[in-house]
Amino acid sequence: MRSNAESPIVTIVIPLYNGERFIEETLRSVLAQTFRRLEVIVVDDGSTDGGPGIVRTHQSDARVHLATNPHLGVAEARNTGATQASERSSYLVFLDADDVWDPGALATLVSTLEQRPDAAGAFALAEYIDGDGQVMNPGDFPRHMRGREDLRDGRLVPRDSAADVRAEHLFIANLVYPPSCLLIRRAAHDAAGGFDGRFLAEDWEFVARLAKHGPFVPVDRVLVGYRRHTSNASGNRARNVRGARQVWAAVYHADHSDGMRQRIRGIWRAHQARTARRKFDEGRALIAHGRLLPGLAQAADGVAHTLLRHPPRIWIALGSRTRAHEVRSSALSRVDR
Repeated sequence: MRSNAESPIVTIVIPLYNGERFIEETLRSVLAQTFRRLEVIVVDDGSTDGGPGIVRTHQSDARVHLATNPHLGVAEARNTGATQASERSSYLVFLDADDVWDPGALATLVSTLEQRPDAAGAFALAEYIDGDGQVMNPGDFPRHMRGREDLRDGRLVPRDSAADVRAEHLFIANLVYPPSCLLIRRAAHDAAGGFDGRFLAEDWEFVARLAKHGPFVPVDRVLVGYRRHTSNASGNRARNVRGARQVWAAVYHADHSDGMRQRIRGIWRAHQARTARRKFDEGRALIAHGRLLPGLAQAADGVAHTLLRHPPRIWIALGSRTRAHEVRSSALSRVDR
């Protein structure tokens, strides 16, 4: 049995689904951390490639563990890993199986969070990296992550990037992303509950819910390589829109204190007003260039945003239906192999 001094205080949960190509590099970046009191729980989510075998080659390090699930999706894989964390572990990180860390990432985040007992988490910045681990478009993703906003006099204005991030700052967009960037206080995680697999953007919904249990402290340093490659870079715009709408509706209609409820409503109105202005400007520009029908369509979209007083609750159910369809399709595809 390990002594208390050797017991892990950080649990790193890595959901793994057909991640053979990158899991070796990810694990090496974890085991190279200068902070040593950690455990790694890789949850194999029904992989059909050699990824789990690669994890097994690292199990000579007693800190590395492999759990297995049927293919239930990333939310359930993360939840499985969290339930298997050591009793003495105080912090959790949900590291994606293709992302990598700077050797000092954990030490920096743990030190930051230990100085803020009121906080639910601490997060660092990430840079896009390609399939070969090379930085893509340096500075682009850190600028995105710093792009937080406050509501002031009915408008959304830039927020100091050194200021804490609270639940209201995660309403319109998730800028504490990817999950690999965020060290979470375990008590806050347990109070919030785990990931909800009904959401298309389950990581965004999770951090918005988690932030109700304490602020997130930013570390304005790039410590994470956020992998973009052929299997994840293309995206699905229609799905992303449905995912955003689902989170907007869930956060807007959740139980809030009176003060938070008013701020959330104000942020929504300011966001819709800004979007409407942009649509009207785009419509006028199109019309000025002789593109009458596209211009009128943009203007009509602007009117729709002006009239959308709150996100409809039906958006939550529509997103859940899309997610359920994806799960069924995935299950059928596996049966057909």
